[in-house]
Amino acid sequence: MPEPPSGRPRVLHVGPDVRGGMRAVMRGLLDSPLADRYRLETLATHRGTGAAERLAVYCLALWRLAWWSLRGRGRIVHVHATVRGSMLRKSFVVLLAKALRRRVVLHMHSGPGDVSFEHAKLGRLRVALFESMFRRADLVLAVSAASARALEETYGVEGTVVVPNPAPAASAAALEPSAKPARALYLGGFANRVKGGAELLAALARPECEPLDIVLAGPGEPPAEGRELLAARPRLSWRGWLDDEAREAALCEAGIFVLPSTSEGLPMALLEAMAWGRAIVATAVGGVPDVLSDGEDALLVPPSDPPALAAALTRLAADADLRARLAAAARERARRLNAEEVTDRLDRIYRDLLA
Repeated sequence: MPEPPSGRPRVLHVGPDVRGGMRAVMRGLLDSPLADRYRLETLATHRGTGAAERLAVYCLALWRLAWWSLRGRGRIVHVHATVRGSMLRKSFVVLLAKALRRRVVLHMHSGPGDVSFEHAKLGRLRVALFESMFRRADLVLAVSAASARALEETYGVEGTVVVPNPAPAASAAALEPSAKPARALYLGGFANRVKGGAELLAALARPECEPLDIVLAGPGEPPAEGRELLAARPRLSWRGWLDDEAREAALCEAGIFVLPSTSEGLPMALLEAMAWGRAIVATAVGGVPDVLSDGEDALLVPPSDPPALAAALTRLAADADLRARLAAAARERARRLNAEEVTDRLDRIYRDLLA
């Protein structure tokens, strides 16, 4: 594809520098073909563990945004946001960028459940602030059709464009068969309730799940009932937070990937498991049904339904042919949802904003 007019325009991607799916999406874009067409730069608004450090990072980010804009460094500011504190921080980023006459793309990575749940807890001042943010942005992106509908229902956002997250390229290790094809892997941890850790524990506590070989990992710590279950089930293990190397090792071992979330945008962990050719058990929430179909390339179950989750896991663990068929179909779906397809959509968006 030819370069945009006038060389390579600068685009500033604004988001967190903490571990998680949103940072993974930003890093993927920086390594994508989009970087050949635009000068992509990043600005961290969230980093560190202490409140003072995080406040300093945020204030410095606002100053750098102003400096970048006033120097005429670029015209497009691409803001990555989710709910809670992220949305509050990004509201001032969007308003500042618009005051400095930049074109703003507001990219919401939250699932529909998160959007609706958090909106219901907000006071009138924050609702007004966030509505102003959405109105001022030149374009709002969502990672799923369900998330786009939630933004319209809660904040009155119209014309949201759906741009799914790209599936990451599979590494050489991903092309190898799993070492333990009947093992299931869960990466959502227990720090965030919407990741479905509690629902997964309830499913695993059922008698039919006792023989299953399952690895639990992610941020946070298991609750008391989870620790009791871990002590009673030798084939159930907890590994805590996994860095990139440890996560890859866990994916090498497992043949099944489970996503029991009650709300999602389009999680990078799911896309990675698809690219690795793992058989998927997932809840039909957020953007999951946009990329997976029940019985074709995954087993999809209703959210917050431990019996259905237990049935899907036991069925997949016992059926090698089904695992192989679903795994191959998931890998093929991930191949179609590649970075170039997604970056071509963003390229068209950037071009329209620059026109």
